[in-house]
Amino acid sequence: MNAIHERPDPAGAQRSRSQPDRGVEDAAPRDDAASLRAVLRAVWRRSGVIVGIVLLCLILSVLVLFQLTPLYTATALLTLDPRRESVVDIEAVISGLSPDASVINTELDILTSGRLVGKLVDAQGLTRDPEFNAALRPADPLVRLIDPRTYMAPEWLTALGIPQAEEVPLSEEERRDREREAVIGAVTDALTVSNPTISYTIRISFETEDARKSARLANGLAELYLTDQLEAKFEATERATQWLSTRISDLRDRVREAEQAVQRYRQAHQIVQASETATVSEQQLGEVNTQLIEAETELAAVEARYNQVRDLAGRGSYAALGAVLDSALIQRLREQEAQVRRRQAEVLSRYGERHPEVAEVGAELRDIRSKIGEEVNRIVSGVANEVTVARSRVAALQVRLEALKATSAEVESARVDLRELEREAESSRVLLETFLSRFKETTSQEDLQQADARIISQAKVSNDPSYPKKKLILSIAFVLAVMLALGIAVLLELLDHGYRTLDHVQREIRLTGLGMVPRLSRRKLRGRSPVEYVLSSPASAYAEALRSVYNTLTYGQVPAPKAIAVTSSLPGEGKTTFTLSLARLLARAGNQRVLFVEADLRRNAVWRALASKKDHPLSLEDYLLGTAPTWRDCVHTDAASNLDMIVTSGRTENVQALLQSGRMEVLSREAREHYDLILFDTPPVLAVSDAVLLSKHADTTVLLVRWESTARAGVRSTISMLRKAEVPVGGVVMTQVDLRKHAKYGYGDYASYYGRYGQYYTS
Repeated sequence: MNAIHERPDPAGAQRSRSQPDRGVEDAAPRDDAASLRAVLRAVWRRSGVIVGIVLLCLILSVLVLFQLTPLYTATALLTLDPRRESVVDIEAVISGLSPDASVINTELDILTSGRLVGKLVDAQGLTRDPEFNAALRPADPLVRLIDPRTYMAPEWLTALGIPQAEEVPLSEEERRDREREAVIGAVTDALTVSNPTISYTIRISFETEDARKSARLANGLAELYLTDQLEAKFEATERATQWLSTRISDLRDRVREAEQAVQRYRQAHQIVQASETATVSEQQLGEVNTQLIEAETELAAVEARYNQVRDLAGRGSYAALGAVLDSALIQRLREQEAQVRRRQAEVLSRYGERHPEVAEVGAELRDIRSKIGEEVNRIVSGVANEVTVARSRVAALQVRLEALKATSAEVESARVDLRELEREAESSRVLLETFLSRFKETTSQEDLQQADARIISQAKVSNDPSYPKKKLILSIAFVLAVMLALGIAVLLELLDHGYRTLDHVQREIRLTGLGMVPRLSRRKLRGRSPVEYVLSSPASAYAEALRSVYNTLTYGQVPAPKAIAVTSSLPGEGKTTFTLSLARLLARAGNQRVLFVEADLRRNAVWRALASKKDHPLSLEDYLLGTAPTWRDCVHTDAASNLDMIVTSGRTENVQALLQSGRMEVLSREAREHYDLILFDTPPVLAVSDAVLLSKHADTTVLLVRWESTARAGVRSTISMLRKAEVPVGGVVMTQVDLRKHAKYGYGDYASYYGRYGQYYTS
């Protein structure tokens, strides 16, 4: 409708007469802002759908939220304590936990294991709780209604291929076991165990229908977990103690047997240990060897002395013998000899050699010397005897040494096996001592066991349900609803096949937009038809839109078109209403004579639209068939608007032959001479080809497009057909425009500002 107050430039109008169509130049490339505005307009255009879908989704979400059973979550917090309190080295028996990632994940698996959850089920009596025991809950009527097995005969189920539940007879114990397993699974589903990143803590959470029950279960599972750790350690310690006790008993027997084997071996081989490092034979061998060395040394000394004595004896030098010198008897005899020799010297010097006293002294000296010789001989014989004795002793010691060597070799050979037996006995003894020490540590640690975890926060009773999270769910539902609504809006836009603005039409089919004609509401019509309303309200927006279309079409064209054909792509686009309303409005103005020709020979809508009670006048078919002598006989003047009209009866066959007849050409030629403007109301182009035939009798053709309704593909097909037939198309008019709705879309054209100037027009 923006074409009402816009006028094309004269140059453009002049170009339109030299071409079949009044085309427009290609639109300039749209910038991003224009694209954004187009998107926003599309969203605003579908705002009703978007708001409706969002509200519907939110209402459904609220209804679902009210149907959901609220659940309450309670969380107990544990920590794996890496610190250890150890009185003795119990870790040699069972080590504490090393809180790395793998160990923590293992503890999480233990907390959710069926064994530990089963203990909780038994401790809390959860098999009697309907929340976890489905067998105690009443059957859901909706489920029974949906399940065909509850109301259909077995043979029908078999025919439909629906499997039937086979009831297997179970004992009471099997039934209780299955029921307990089902309860354990339900409790596990309500349990959540997690470990925060880079932390030794473990969160135990239960989500149930009762807040107190959730807290009780979380605390109960935490206590059971700590007790289970202690029991595991006690069991491990007990098993270790039993095993150590058995092993110690076995080791004692082994040590006893090994030591007895060592002793028996010693006795069998006569291995007597004289000290910690040597046996008796080794000690004797050493002593005999020492004695032999000493005897050989003594023999060497005696032999040396004997050789000396023998050599001196051969030279007669007994006095130099050490043994002689050492003899006390010889020393006394030598002293006596010395005294006698002094006295002999005195006697000789006093009495001479022949004195009897000299002879007596000489005899005494010889006697002393004889005794000395006898003593020397005795000493020499003694030295020889000493050599013999020393040699005998050495020989005896050598014999003893050889005997001891033989015995020692036998003992040493036996000690090889003895040492093996001693090593076995020693290893058994050491192992026994180690096990005895470990046994003492294990038995002393039984009363000092501590769990590897501790509770740092008990589960508290929560007053606020954790499920459903109404705000979060409603927020998500709102976001999803908006996304769904936008998706549907986009889909509707993609599926939309109509035009809403003249700019859109101009870009696609490159024809001038002549204007937008508003749709009249029932409130404005008040029971009247649009062709009657245009006369009763000539200053209305509807009438002004019609004038604007005509002015835009004829502005700047010299000469102005006298014959105008009005057509559309499909029926129902307001073609007849538009043409008749425009004809009556222009005729009512009185400044030109107007002839309206209803050229759609297949219908007779005009006479019914005027609601005339008069008999139907001669029609266009009467003239074309020759029933009426001239076309003037078929002209009917509308008294209300002074409009001349030629209507049809709608009962004619072979329409195209009549439209191509000479009488039709006569009518067109003569009417131009008598009227200032001729308006041809032609049939839709896509329905029949009559409009193409009638277009040669018109100076230009106006194509009507119904706002938001006419398919774009249909309009493009219509333009293609008209251009192939070289029909001059003056422009496009958009009809039945909902101005309020169009203004809400914000296209920025005339209709978009209807709310501002709508009161300017009078009804």
